Amino acid sequence: MANKLSGDRMRREFLQHSQRGDAKIAHSQLGDCLRVLGLNPSEASIRQHIRQLHEQHIERISFDEFMSIYNSIQSEDSDSPEAEHFIAGLRLLDEQHTGYIAASRLRYILANCGECLTEAELDELLEHHVNDQGLVDYAELVHALMAES
Repeated sequence: MANKLSGDRMRREFLQHSQRGDAKIAHSQLGDCLRVLGLNPSEASIRQHIRQLHEQHIERISFDEFMSIYNSIQSEDSDSPEAEHFIAGLRLLDEQHTGYIAASRLRYILANCGECLTEAELDELLEHHVNDQGLVDYAELVHALMAES
């Protein structure tokens, strides 16, 4: 979606977030504006960009400054690992090399590491992916998630 947007459409969407009529947005609007334009930056990435803006004494973000951040995050997204990298990471949790990991273990990790997921997010994520023994076929889960995005 992000690659298909025209510059004019991006500017219009950006200006929708400008609340003072100065063609700039507040730092607090950065994540929402990026997401409306099709990106999915992490909260850590947004905080990092906001920190850089503070260091540069930029109180409100112009469209040009926003586009610099947008391009930076878009580049980060295009460099993200493919499904096989995610599967390889989850394979480290599969001590018996069965292709499955306990759903309870996966829930614990996703709820407590990195950008933690809520119980509701975990329920949605694992819905239809936990078998009768409480195990998750992690390769199938990754492929299903990658197909959704």
